[in-house]
Amino acid sequence: MDVRPQVSNEYSEGIAGVVERWKSLATGLSITLGRAMGPHKTLSYPAEKLPMTARWRGSLHLNGILGHDEIEVVRSQAPEYNGIIAGLYAEERLAPCVGNCPANVDARGQNYYMADDRPVEAYELVRERNIMPGVLGRICHHPCENACRRNYYDEPLAIRPLHRMAYEAYQENKPALSPMPVTQDKSVAIIGSGPSGLAAAFDLMRLGYKVTMYEKEAKPGGALYSGVPSYRLPREVLHGEIDDLVALGLELHCGVEIGVDVPIDHLMGEFDAVLIAVGLQVSRLLPIPGTDADGVRGALEFLRESNWKGDAGVKGLRVMVIGGGNVAVDVARCALRVGASEVRLACLEASEEMPCHPWEIEEALDEGVIAMCGQGPEKVLEQDGKVVGMQLRECLSVFDESGRFSPKFGDEYTTVDCDVVVFSIGQAPLLADLVGGSDLMLTDRGLLPVDGEVMTTDVPGVFASGEVVTGPGSAIASIASGHEAAISIDRYLQGHDLFEGRVARPVPVYDRYQVATVEGVEESRRRVPMPMARPEERATDFRQVELGMTHLEALNEAARCLRCQTGVCVGCTFCARTCPDYAISVDRIDDPGERKVTHYDLDLTKCCFCGLCAEQCPTDALRHTGQYELSFYQRDLMIFDRDEMLRDPAGTRSTGRDGIHPGDSGGEA
Repeated sequence: MDVRPQVSNEYSEGIAGVVERWKSLATGLSITLGRAMGPHKTLSYPAEKLPMTARWRGSLHLNGILGHDEIEVVRSQAPEYNGIIAGLYAEERLAPCVGNCPANVDARGQNYYMADDRPVEAYELVRERNIMPGVLGRICHHPCENACRRNYYDEPLAIRPLHRMAYEAYQENKPALSPMPVTQDKSVAIIGSGPSGLAAAFDLMRLGYKVTMYEKEAKPGGALYSGVPSYRLPREVLHGEIDDLVALGLELHCGVEIGVDVPIDHLMGEFDAVLIAVGLQVSRLLPIPGTDADGVRGALEFLRESNWKGDAGVKGLRVMVIGGGNVAVDVARCALRVGASEVRLACLEASEEMPCHPWEIEEALDEGVIAMCGQGPEKVLEQDGKVVGMQLRECLSVFDESGRFSPKFGDEYTTVDCDVVVFSIGQAPLLADLVGGSDLMLTDRGLLPVDGEVMTTDVPGVFASGEVVTGPGSAIASIASGHEAAISIDRYLQGHDLFEGRVARPVPVYDRYQVATVEGVEESRRRVPMPMARPEERATDFRQVELGMTHLEALNEAARCLRCQTGVCVGCTFCARTCPDYAISVDRIDDPGERKVTHYDLDLTKCCFCGLCAEQCPTDALRHTGQYELSFYQRDLMIFDRDEMLRDPAGTRSTGRDGIHPGDSGGEA
């Protein structure tokens, strides 16, 4: 039954109609009174406001802008560096290129200095974490570029080549170098002059320690000298940067083999700490028939002969390289350069699964190396004790379902005639002589037990770093290991606990990007290509393959850097390109010393507040303010210029420079 009051404009005649009219009036008054006594249905403005939808985020604001605000540079001594990196990552202010580098080199800072034509500052900044920018600028596998956010838009920044360009410009304007002051009463000995030992030495010298380094070969550099071919790394670059470290105070002794010429116990008694950074020195061979034949070689030994003598004894011979990694590719390319008549490279993996870097095998194929992918070594064929061929077996898969190395082979066999077989399937340390007569003990496999977190051995005061700890890896990873060893040695010598309060090197995780489509991208926005020597010419000798950029190309390439996570707009224009309403207009100039965003205009009459621009901003400079109210009506005030975009974002009112509210900052930022 409906008990609601009935209201009508039709009333009865006479007294009954009068009564009905009064009842209607009373009903209306009761409804009004009931609503008046109940909760408010309207807002008391401005104390009360309607909640805004999630997509309405307020007018835009720039936290900073190029030419007005400084770009943050990351630098510190080794003991504090991990903490700084971890803090930036936690605050989402760590650029992906910096976070993805094992040594956390400040590539973003390098690019900032290079674009401003300040190469000496760029070089010195990089050297704090990448001890040899000129070397790594030629050979690094550049994980920084893999994480570069420009991968999402077009092409990654050429960070590694810019290391090289910073080095070359530094050489032309090198300041006078003098030894770093020795402020500590403790000394450190380092065995091995590879990248890990050199990185630790530099950190320890900066902390005021006296550092003495011993190298068994006649020249320093470790695997960089013996294993990396000079067509990739000119020896004058390698030894020039090591000479700079000597000028900064490193005491370097070459031709001294610890454990043979000098017992390691002698170092342990003479120095307050000892670092073993000798790397991996011998190649592994496979336990298959025929490996004892004359003509079977190990990759490291082959590379030493090629690099040091320029003659590995394969002139006019057919060479088969077994392995698919970067060392195997180096062996194959060196074999061509020392006169092999034919070079083949066989590996278990399919071509798209090879563990070597893609550009390495591409360059090798261009030079004439013949790749035989998906083929595993079955046995070395010999006649009268000499190699005459190699039998290969079809490899169906390399890893099992759980990702473990477990090759599966088919029934097809291939026989290849060859005169020399070079195995490049792994390396091992050679430590028996080094630790002989000391308390240092090796495992049954000849390995040195090391705590990989703090780089300590079983003997107090003796540390280890680099590939002797980590196994085969990259030069930049060895450098990162050297930094960690230096932190441990400093803590040990200062009497501090090696773990307490220590910040481990963070391992940031970033989005991986598919290869972007660059069709339609302006040439000025694309990566500067690295000029290369012609394949038919470069395969005949050890001259540099990469020819390098010009000075102007380096400036232009560095200017492509987006300065990610700095909170400073660099005028990349990705916000304007993303805007569906064409509400944003941005311009900048890139003249060194005067780089700045000249104008940044936002037309609020067009803006639909979709938020796409802020989501695209690589620097996190563009933010929605939550300033929902506009206190002006003139159309020209709806266009926010560069200074208005830098206004104080506090509060909820966006004034548009109208001067009506003196408390608001609507003028110059």
